[in-house]
Amino acid sequence: MTNQHFSADAPVSSKEEDKFSRWKFAERVGQVIARREDPSSLVIGLYGVWGDGKTSVLNFIQQSLESEEKVICIKFNPWRYGTEDDLLKGFFFTIAEALDTELIRRGDYFKDLVKNIAPHIGTPIKLGWLGNIISHFIKKVDTDELKKRIEAELEKAQKRVLILIDDVDRLDKAEIQLLFKIVKLIADFKYTAYILAFDKDIVASSLQERYAGANHNAGEAFLEKIIQIPLYLPAIDNKNLQQFCLNNINNALTVAEIKLTDEQYRTFRHYYFSAFNEQLCTPRRAKLYGNALLFSLPLLKGEVNPVDLMLIEGVRIFYPSLYEAIRNHKNFFTGTFQKQNSESVKKQIEDIINTAFDLPHINKENIIRLLMQLFPNLNPRSKKIPFNFESYQKWDLGQRICSENYFSKYFLYSVPNGEVADSAISSLLLNLASWHPVFHEDENPLNGLINTDNAGNIIQKLTNKANSIPSNIAYPLTIAIAQKSELMPNSETLSSFLTALDQFTMLSGDLIQNVEQDKRAELVYTYIDITSSLAFKVALFRWLSSEDEERPEKKCFSDECINQFGRYLGRNIIEKHIAQGEDIIVDYSEYLSHIFDILHKYVNNYCVNDYVMQLIAQDPTAIIRLLTAYVPTAWSAAGQYKADFTREQYNSLTEKIDVSAFIESIEENFSHLLDIPDDYPKNPWKENPNAGELFIQQFLWLHNHPEKD
Repeated sequence: MTNQHFSADAPVSSKEEDKFSRWKFAERVGQVIARREDPSSLVIGLYGVWGDGKTSVLNFIQQSLESEEKVICIKFNPWRYGTEDDLLKGFFFTIAEALDTELIRRGDYFKDLVKNIAPHIGTPIKLGWLGNIISHFIKKVDTDELKKRIEAELEKAQKRVLILIDDVDRLDKAEIQLLFKIVKLIADFKYTAYILAFDKDIVASSLQERYAGANHNAGEAFLEKIIQIPLYLPAIDNKNLQQFCLNNINNALTVAEIKLTDEQYRTFRHYYFSAFNEQLCTPRRAKLYGNALLFSLPLLKGEVNPVDLMLIEGVRIFYPSLYEAIRNHKNFFTGTFQKQNSESVKKQIEDIINTAFDLPHINKENIIRLLMQLFPNLNPRSKKIPFNFESYQKWDLGQRICSENYFSKYFLYSVPNGEVADSAISSLLLNLASWHPVFHEDENPLNGLINTDNAGNIIQKLTNKANSIPSNIAYPLTIAIAQKSELMPNSETLSSFLTALDQFTMLSGDLIQNVEQDKRAELVYTYIDITSSLAFKVALFRWLSSEDEERPEKKCFSDECINQFGRYLGRNIIEKHIAQGEDIIVDYSEYLSHIFDILHKYVNNYCVNDYVMQLIAQDPTAIIRLLTAYVPTAWSAAGQYKADFTREQYNSLTEKIDVSAFIESIEENFSHLLDIPDDYPKNPWKENPNAGELFIQQFLWLHNHPEKD
């Protein structure tokens, strides 16, 4: 069964768990202690950096001595004691507790002392009571007396006590100095041996501060006086450490039920070895990396690219400063920055990366290559390549960290608010297969999934998958999103390039192409019937009827078929929108000229004029609304604004209405605007409260100057 437990950096303790060939080393240390005939004490230093496995080796030593009847192993934890007196007495207490059975059974004066201190306890005395008794005893007797009594018991027992002191380098400086002072005081116990495990550099540095008056190597010199046998942990073969780490990685993949393709695995291994090998120097690092993947891979399964996730988690473990820099500068690392790919931006990126390399002895070139793999736009060659929307779509489809739409998931470990999980999209596509042919809206698979906040995100994700959606799913999906068109934001920008309406229209067009040839026309008619928003109907028709001969949609329908769609849509506009009392000038102002084009071309030549004149007769201010709707929206640094009513808009409108009747209505209702300047009255390109009246004057000027633009 796959190990699904996180490693709490727990050391191993048995020979069978020895992954780095250290058992024989530990066994030899145990033999040195067990075979020692000299009664004098022995102090061994076990040196190794943090996370290198010192505790595991101590455990191995202890296990190797289990069969030695004359060796008692004691683990002494110096973290429990704060003062010198507490630490020294705690040390004696630990030895006494390890020997308690022998002390009491022999009936020596320890037993008499116990009786004097606790006369009401009775017999036999249990270990728990003994601990309390000895604790009281220790408080009453000075340390010199304790040392004599315990040493006497050790000598009488003819057993050697091995005291294992771990995590010395995790104490603060004052505690390290205190511990070594105590060790120096007690190191001459007979029949005792001590193994102190620590990072030599850290401990020597702490001791250096206390004994700095002696010489610049005072810390090292002090250690040499105390440590009789200095031992360094055996170096771990890099191949063994790499395999240990890879085993943890494979375990995390198995737990997450993720199977990488051969190409994915090759990509990961390449950047794993080149970027992380130098920093993978201890078993603890390997465990940390394995734990990171064991946590993140199941959590983000199906939501991100697994190789990118494994690599960015490696950056987090091995290069934490670089990870923070990436997380805090999304715009620099995703594809969005290329639009402003100035020298200053590139310089900022370089500075961010360089300052994040806070570790010595690293190969920056390999890290840069890793970053270019994760974020392709960091590659200097990318600035020479023209913008390519397909690349951005490919990154989205691949759930890459370089995608603006996926970047945050890698750092949040969840789906951001306002977005829909990719797994939910996959479930949606599966559910669509059983929804048709009835298409009841109350059974729409989008129910409960889509809302006004996430509609754009859903459309974007479906667009990325559109090319791979088969006919039996494409047909019901087109119907499903058409039924939800009222939830789509009409003008909100989904990305840097497309509005929600653009994306919705492109998706519908792509899905229609995926449907079998003999069902496409039927789908378009159904789409027109059930889509509540006229804007979306018009947008799809314009997409399908585009005159761009290179468009793949042109191959889907003949010109006659397009004309049939136009006539059907024209009747739909009249029957389901105009006849129902919708003010299409207000409700669909951005698409009014296109709506009028459809009515004029596919219904009859006078229906637009009849509609406009009826509106004006009811409310003359409809003239202002009509002309304003015809004026295109433009952009400036300050935001959106209405541009000018130009010759193009004039020609488009006047070919559909009775111009003389229209001008007559202007003269009757806006006589104060009839004084037209000689020069074309331009809009001042800012918010203009009188823009509507200005558009009337622009219309009249264009009418009076047919030879000018």
